[in-house]
Amino acid sequence: MTKRKYINTMISSFAMLVSSMLVASEASAEFVAQSDDRPPSPSRLIFPDTQEGYHVLAGDLHLHTVFSDGSAWPTLRLAEAAHDGLKFVSFTEHDIITPKIRDTGTNKNRSYEIGRAFIDSGMLGLKGMRLSLGAEITRGIGHFNCHFLKDANALNPAKIHYSTIKQTGTQLQVQVDWNRTGPVEKDLEARFREAKRQGGICQWNHPTIPSSIPGDAVVTPFLERMFKEGLLSGIEVAQSDFIHPAAMDVALKYNLYIAATTDAHLGTTMEQEAAGMDHRVTTLFLTRGDDESAFKDALEKRRTVGLFRDTFFGTKENVGAVINSVLKMSFTKYSPSEMLIGNMGEMEIKNSGPIDIELEILQPGFRLLNYPRFVKVAHGSKITLKALQIDGPNFKGIKVRVINSLVTSHDQLEFFLQAQPFDLNAITGKGTLGGIPADLDGWM
Repeated sequence: MTKRKYINTMISSFAMLVSSMLVASEASAEFVAQSDDRPPSPSRLIFPDTQEGYHVLAGDLHLHTVFSDGSAWPTLRLAEAAHDGLKFVSFTEHDIITPKIRDTGTNKNRSYEIGRAFIDSGMLGLKGMRLSLGAEITRGIGHFNCHFLKDANALNPAKIHYSTIKQTGTQLQVQVDWNRTGPVEKDLEARFREAKRQGGICQWNHPTIPSSIPGDAVVTPFLERMFKEGLLSGIEVAQSDFIHPAAMDVALKYNLYIAATTDAHLGTTMEQEAAGMDHRVTTLFLTRGDDESAFKDALEKRRTVGLFRDTFFGTKENVGAVINSVLKMSFTKYSPSEMLIGNMGEMEIKNSGPIDIELEILQPGFRLLNYPRFVKVAHGSKITLKALQIDGPNFKGIKVRVINSLVTSHDQLEFFLQAQPFDLNAITGKGTLGGIPADLDGWM
């Protein structure tokens, strides 16, 4: 082979390699960019707007990358979130835990900077993704996430960085004071005040881990003061594959926003599958817009709902708004005085959301024919209820309980599922025994 021919062959091979890399890159970009064309499902958490006009947007308030103790690059975290239907993420690197310090350095703003540049580049169709600079303040008595910061490094003025698990565990354990009255609390308060000075908003993470009473979210005088002074505004009720029901009651008592997060360290899909979950743990934000300030406003106004293992939890108002946004009931058939069995009606309940909804029918005097009182409306599908003793002219809807919901640590949402407007004349006698033509009477 001549030298010229060899060079031409090498150039051709290189061109083919570049071409194949571009095709692969475009295919990957296309996969994520087009993911929004998929219908809502557990793998794409897209919800309709509420009746009150709020957007219901999924987000994650607890994520780690290689810049603390996570294993993923920031851009991968964004691609995972987009694939799952999320519209908002907050990178919350541990303030004092930096295992990969040799490779990453100690700049706790860096994951945000990389993520921000990636979004702004328009790659992978991520222009609609919103990102917050966060930090996880990590102490032996508890962990606390702060969001919407301007400089995460300012929350670690002593520039402490532990690079090994042994080092971290030893240092944090010796500082544990379960009465929460020592120097650690003074340090925490200073960190919370710095976050607030920057315009940030902070939450108490996995409040039963660690805890002086295992399984309980113990509110000490220090924490109570932080809540009342607005230095702590939220609480994680679920994180990773753990749920902390006691945190629900703490949130309601102290008017805190409710969060459910992945607390991802590895791949979110890998962790989700390992936990046996069919959807990502997420916080649903009820927003008036879709920029970063709209998500912050939802936290400040306590308009959030947690979603964990197909269960919605939050205040009655917020959970009710989300459930009402996905469930729609239509009165489709009515037959008054149906021979021996009395008035009969049919109702269609449609679920346009990504999560199955389990209901218990509570309506007094409502007699279901084709279901027990428990029904499940799968995501993206509908069911038909056939019932007796229906007062067609005055039918407004039915009272239900949402089985897969929590509005306190032990209570489920009960609400009135209102029927869509209907024309009684148009549905009366439709497909019922009363609609049999005279010449076919006696067909049995």
